[in-house]
Amino acid sequence: MEAGTHTATNRAGRGGLGKRTLIRVVAVLAIAGAAVVGLVAWMLIDRAGNDSAATTATTALTAKVGPVVVSEKTLSALVANVGHPVYWAGPSAGVRTEFTKTTTARVYVRYLPQGVKAGDPATDYLIVATYPFPNAYNALKKSAKGQEVTIPGGGIAVVSAGHPTSVHFAYPGSAYQGEIYDPSAAKALKVATSGDIQPVP
Repeated sequence: MEAGTHTATNRAGRGGLGKRTLIRVVAVLAIAGAAVVGLVAWMLIDRAGNDSAATTATTALTAKVGPVVVSEKTLSALVANVGHPVYWAGPSAGVRTEFTKTTTARVYVRYLPQGVKAGDPATDYLIVATYPFPNAYNALKKSAKGQEVTIPGGGIAVVSAGHPTSVHFAYPGSAYQGEIYDPSAAKALKVATSGDIQPVP
């Protein structure tokens, strides 16, 4: 996170979950949602002895994926093909998990209540995002100017300036920065410091 250039309010920055970005993530990709459901099902079911099919599925997963609602098992399978750690807040009873990956390797894990469809454009739900970001920990610490808080696992979290509903986080030695968005600023910070944030297993 670079001071003055990487916040939730900077749509052109390298990360940030401002409302416009959220709507783009869940709405623009929604068109491909049905096709992705088919891809996921095919990838997980039609693998037996078919190296060609597995290769094709892996190639497809290097491109844009989702948004699609997935089980914990399917989420793990998708993340295994991403090629880098993907953070989430763990499973949550009564809540469904939505997976989205962009062509720039940004990954969004969103928590949807029952009855809310994948790709819903509302910005009312918890999201944990993962962005490629070289030297993420040091960059975030520098931009925090002493305002960071320590989180479990040895990382730090910083409330986004001007947008307290977004909290950026990073761990030492990682080339990826995470971001937690929730319409409640208090909940976003609570999730960041709870110890629930972890790579998808």
